[in-house]
Amino acid sequence: MICFDVADPRRLRRIANELENYGQRVQRSVFECWLDDPDLFELKRRAAGHLDMTEDQIRYYRLCAKDVARIIIDGPGTLTGDISYTIS
Repeated sequence: MICFDVADPRRLRRIANELENYGQRVQRSVFECWLDDPDLFELKRRAAGHLDMTEDQIRYYRLCAKDVARIIIDGPGTLTGDISYTIS
């Protein structure tokens, strides 16, 4: 799971576009991504290029299978699956 808080709307769009290459947006600033270590490293590298480290923040939460099995969703929506994405 990746959550972000980006102060500038232009940077926010750029970060969101990068994240859309790796996962699915489930809330405005939350993405579910199924990444191996090399993909996570590459995403972090690409996203960091758009951040202002004095104002913006991205948090990466690794969830194990046990954690994923215990996710509860209230309201519309379902847990995403491991979907293949094309990085552009």
